[in-house]
Amino acid sequence: MLARVSSKNQITIPKPIVETLGLSKGDILDVIIKEDRLVMIPREVSIEDKYPQEDLDAAEKVLSQEREGDLAFENADEMLTFLQKRVKP
Repeated sequence: MLARVSSKNQITIPKPIVETLGLSKGDILDVIIKEDRLVMIPREVSIEDKYPQEDLDAAEKVLSQEREGDLAFENADEMLTFLQKRVKP
């Protein structure tokens, strides 16, 4: 199967490959060069891969503090928003 590189250096993975591998929007592929080939390996990304340890430690500190009997974060989205604000662009 062929895939074309766009002007923005992007490729579209052919639908049969996407379906065979069960890929969906937002999935992460580890892209490596092996010998003279480009290899893409589907990968699960953990929160540790995405955020620096110091930010995770800060979030854990906030999580461990109680606010009137509730956790400091109301939900996971609130915690991720907290982490995203700390990540330096």
